[in-house]
Amino acid sequence: MISLTVPKIFFNVWFWMAIIAVVAVIHYFWGKTPPPPRKPGKFYLKHKKTITKITDVFIILFILVSCLLLMSFPVIRIFDALFKSPQPSRAIDLHFAWAYLFIKMIICSGFSAMFIGMLSIFQSNLTKVKRLILFIICLLPMVFTIITLLIETTEEPWSTVRLGLIFSCNGWVINGPAIILGKHFFPVSWSIIRKLRLVSGDYPG
Repeated sequence: MISLTVPKIFFNVWFWMAIIAVVAVIHYFWGKTPPPPRKPGKFYLKHKKTITKITDVFIILFILVSCLLLMSFPVIRIFDALFKSPQPSRAIDLHFAWAYLFIKMIICSGFSAMFIGMLSIFQSNLTKVKRLILFIICLLPMVFTIITLLIETTEEPWSTVRLGLIFSCNGWVINGPAIILGKHFFPVSWSIIRKLRLVSGDYPG
């Protein structure tokens, strides 16, 4: 019902990105630069390490639970195809079940790459090993996309390719600066929006 009453353009990501770009340009030329952010409070400075550890644990648990929920349905489908499907259609059912599994792995690896890049270990001291790990993690969605295309040879593979590209972008947006520049996404993005006069001062992290 919502799609019938709200114009489709409002569901377009590019539309909102264009709106944000226009607002940023208007603010750059006519807006006032906000004052620098306040320094962190004493409580945060005192418990910074503890807060960071809790945040890391929350991110890891979120990734594990989300992946478990996503992967449970295709795994059940594979078991059903193996043990419950009649013999004449078992091979076909198993074929589609594996394709379904790898589609879910595209989604799972895509958002996992994004959240893994937010862990504190990847926010500072970005060594070559860390950058290589992030690079490999960011490649996984497209690897699973290729496997899915090899398994599921449909007449319209573009939907699978588009899914892989979308979920690859999630990881590359967050981890791209770390992989390419050796700097985490947050300070890089802060530097960009500071040049647009949307913020001022140094990155508060």
